[in-house]
Amino acid sequence: MGELGLRGRRRKTLLLALVALAGLLPPVAFLVISWFQTVQDANNRLQRYASTAVDRADEIFGTAEFTLAGMAQSLEIHCNNTTYQALRRTAFESIYFQEATLISNGAVICSSRTGKAVQPITYRENTVVPDHGLHISPPVTLARENNIVSIIIHYRATANAMFGLHLNPVLLGEPMRKYATEDQVTLILQRSDGATLSQFGLNADLPQTRIGGDRVILKSKRYPIQAVAIGSPTWLLHNWRRNALIFGSLGLLTSALLFVLLLFVARRQFSAAASVQDALADGQFQVYYQPMIDTVNGACIGAESLLRWHHPQLGVLLPDTFIAAAEESGFIVDLTKWLMRRIVTDMAALLKENPQLHISLNLSPQHFEHPRLLADIKAVFGPHIAPGQITFEVTEHQLIMNEDNKALEVLKNIRAMGTRIAIDDFGSGYSSLKYLSRFPFDYLKIDKAFIDAIGTESVTAGLVDTIVRMANQLKLKTVAEGVETPAQLAYLRELKVDYVQGWLFSKALPADQFHAFFAANKSYMLGAASSRS
Repeated sequence: MGELGLRGRRRKTLLLALVALAGLLPPVAFLVISWFQTVQDANNRLQRYASTAVDRADEIFGTAEFTLAGMAQSLEIHCNNTTYQALRRTAFESIYFQEATLISNGAVICSSRTGKAVQPITYRENTVVPDHGLHISPPVTLARENNIVSIIIHYRATANAMFGLHLNPVLLGEPMRKYATEDQVTLILQRSDGATLSQFGLNADLPQTRIGGDRVILKSKRYPIQAVAIGSPTWLLHNWRRNALIFGSLGLLTSALLFVLLLFVARRQFSAAASVQDALADGQFQVYYQPMIDTVNGACIGAESLLRWHHPQLGVLLPDTFIAAAEESGFIVDLTKWLMRRIVTDMAALLKENPQLHISLNLSPQHFEHPRLLADIKAVFGPHIAPGQITFEVTEHQLIMNEDNKALEVLKNIRAMGTRIAIDDFGSGYSSLKYLSRFPFDYLKIDKAFIDAIGTESVTAGLVDTIVRMANQLKLKTVAEGVETPAQLAYLRELKVDYVQGWLFSKALPADQFHAFFAANKSYMLGAASSRS
């Protein structure tokens, strides 16, 4: 198998695979895209929640820092009336803080709730407050205040004293609590060391370790806190199903479009023209030679080269089954060039030994448009076969299709090289003298339909006489195609037709068999040549 043929088969196999996958890949691809899109949407949603939570925490702790710094600068470290009133005013006027306190040596000595303590109350948490800025404690339950849970925010005033604000953890989640629950998001506000400050939204009552789904962690740029937003797998799957419906529909539409497109391409690849190209590359074509016989002495004086396609499934195919497809696709030019090379391979030596022998081959309308036709003829035949031993055949239909004189110009150039020209299947078209008089023909080949009518009562039976007389007047050699009976041969001889070809003498033969046929039928050839010169 040739490399080009192998490539063609691989191309077809790949195309078949693509056609088969066209119905599957786009929906799958779009479903995968919908999943990543859903995950991205979920990530963006969690990012927004985490950002909102951090912004709210920054706002609250920023207010606390400003308030505590003001108290540290303006109040004495004693629970006098001024300090007490300032603490009360801070707690009363604030929308965030439950209580304000003054702590000295680890004990609350003044509170916005109770004023000066009767006895010092030791603060339970081992709190280390930095010299500057806030210390935020995790939520603690203060039994002395009816088990109220509070986040204690401390600010150092002196080496042994600090002011504090009590913050209800619930306030950190407002106003996101409702929306987070509806959107199945869990929000956790933590210190940078991981201690939880507040948790709200979906499953807010569950430990963090039991919450699944994607998560986003966003750290505050102002305080040592971070927000953790966790999405619910249920929400993710629900939204993916919704997106999958949209993306899946797009995938099915894309699949349908791709399938139609690939099917169109596949049909072109599997068309007759593509099959001809692959067959040539795979070495499935062979050249047969139809002997041409001199009617005077029966000697073989030439042959018409004919292509045969040895199809692996359909057997031997005649040119009528594939030439039209090759012409339509333009591949006929390459196919003819291959034919010329094979003629050189098969016949160059035989033609050199027998100068009167000639081989004919057909030209198609596409050849008249091909700019390298003359160059190809010279390159292929020039070094190996004499121009006078090659005959190019054209049909009336081809000439009708080239009314712009391009065919006339090409044929005159071919004729100027010394190569002969024949009009093939004469009588099957318009049979106009216009073509016989304008074009540089050497031979006129009578269509088989007229030969079949010889000896019958068909209205076309007598047209052979007319065609032969017309050819004689124009000094054209005549060739009768499709001669199958002795009666036809006798009639043609009587009309002095020059040459005949047909199954009466031989069917088209492979090169080696034609060589043998020629050897057995050339004994009178030299004499015939001298008598016709």
